[in-house]
Amino acid sequence: MKLISQPASKPVDPVLRPSVVFLWAVVALGITIGLTAFLAQLSYRADPQRLGGLLDVVRIGLSVGVGTGGLFALWLATRRQRSAEQTLKLQREVSEITVIDSTERRITDQYSKAIEQLGHEKAAVRLGAIYSLERLAQEHAGHRQTVVDVFCSYLRLPFEPPADRGKRARPAAPDNVEGRAELEVRRTIQSMLWAHLGDPDQRAVGSKRWPNIDLDLSRTKLVDPILRMLAVRSLKCEDMVVHGIADFSRLRVAEHAAVGGARFHGQATFADSVFSDGFALISCVFESKLDLSGVRAERLFAVTTCHFRGEVDLSNCVMPNLGFFKSRFDRDLVLRSGDCTVVMIMENDFQGTVVNDALEVSTGLVTNCSFRRLPDRHPKIVVFDDFQDTDSNLRDLAAHFGYDPTAPNGDISDE
Repeated sequence: MKLISQPASKPVDPVLRPSVVFLWAVVALGITIGLTAFLAQLSYRADPQRLGGLLDVVRIGLSVGVGTGGLFALWLATRRQRSAEQTLKLQREVSEITVIDSTERRITDQYSKAIEQLGHEKAAVRLGAIYSLERLAQEHAGHRQTVVDVFCSYLRLPFEPPADRGKRARPAAPDNVEGRAELEVRRTIQSMLWAHLGDPDQRAVGSKRWPNIDLDLSRTKLVDPILRMLAVRSLKCEDMVVHGIADFSRLRVAEHAAVGGARFHGQATFADSVFSDGFALISCVFESKLDLSGVRAERLFAVTTCHFRGEVDLSNCVMPNLGFFKSRFDRDLVLRSGDCTVVMIMENDFQGTVVNDALEVSTGLVTNCSFRRLPDRHPKIVVFDDFQDTDSNLRDLAAHFGYDPTAPNGDISDE
């Protein structure tokens, strides 16, 4: 929780001591007597017989004394007013600090209570805690990233996912009541992420939107996640396990985005997503079709040591650099109508067909790959049986993707 720093104390006027008042009175009296005596002496020397002149002199001296006293009274009133204003300002600052401190204390208590309730054995209590955290984040923007991190942390907790039956794309519900209740809690969190991280350019979000969020789904277990049309600052999905259909279509990621060591048990889609800083799939397993059609990656799109058991659709993709390294494709790889500047395909095993018709490429390289069915030759893509036979320019391009021909193939578990 945010700590409230006390403002630095400002110097205030010292307390008006009685000696200061006495000194002012002595000075005023001295000025009055001195000025009266001086004027009387001048009047006497000018005309010793004129008593009226002396009275005028005394009157002038008394007027000066009264005026001096009036100046002193005016100074006291000004000082009193300034002191009152400083006191009022200090009271306002103290009141503001008290309100902020009270608000932060309430937030801390609400947050701590919700975190404690997330570990409750009853699913209803956990759901209440989740809605409490959502309300806290909605009302206090500074705590939204923390609440999203808590939601993702909950999805990392131990959970026995529903077992897939045969080749069904959708998972079966757990057999026990506790399992079904926990599944409902997790789906609620997934729904909240969808509701608050939406892209305002694609769907109506309004005041519910939480902008500039780093979404870290690493080590989470998701069931039928519908996270389409999100706009986040970064996306990280390491060792994620997804059951059912995974809908990540039309994402907008401003910074880095990577999926590493993830396993998708059903169909997955990232169709029409935009990755402003590139996208990487590393050591992932896709049990069913992966839809990447229409994806835009501003820098590079790299696939390394992955296993695709279903079709991979990259049709109509737009990206300057596209690379496939040390991966296995059990079904077709579709690159139809894609628009790429550089395509690098190295040390891959293609059991299906590589569809590359209408693919726009400036430079392409295929080397050390095995094909069950040879793809159609592309005029801009050169094929080498051995990477060492390529020229220095192509090797430099491969290095740009981070490709190391001496590195071992990734260890992808088929369990």
